[in-house]
Amino acid sequence: MSYADQVFDNLFNEHLNNLHTCQPCKVVAYYPGELKADIELIFQRKKNGETSSYPMIEKVPVVKSLVMCADPKGECECGHYMELEPGMKVLAVFAERALDQVGTRRHDLRDALIIAVM
Repeated sequence: MSYADQVFDNLFNEHLNNLHTCQPCKVVAYYPGELKADIELIFQRKKNGETSSYPMIEKVPVVKSLVMCADPKGECECGHYMELEPGMKVLAVFAERALDQVGTRRHDLRDALIIAVM
């Protein structure tokens, strides 16, 4: 591999390592009144040959799950929130843009949403 290819490869991989899309996480704390949870990512990160844990992500919104019900009129939609407990594994996604619409963050850990229990 040429030096230029190696530089490009390192730059590309560094960018991808900071691009977050979807990760399994562990619930640290749940706030049912706010429908938010503190979570820790299960995957670790590797930078400059060293492995480390990601920081805890605080107050992550829990997405309401919609369940379609069988109804003779065809108009029934039930919604519920997941009941979470510390230690549970959940699936978190990271928004394409900043959820608070401040700044130019993209696929950032601060823009997580809990979408499912694993």
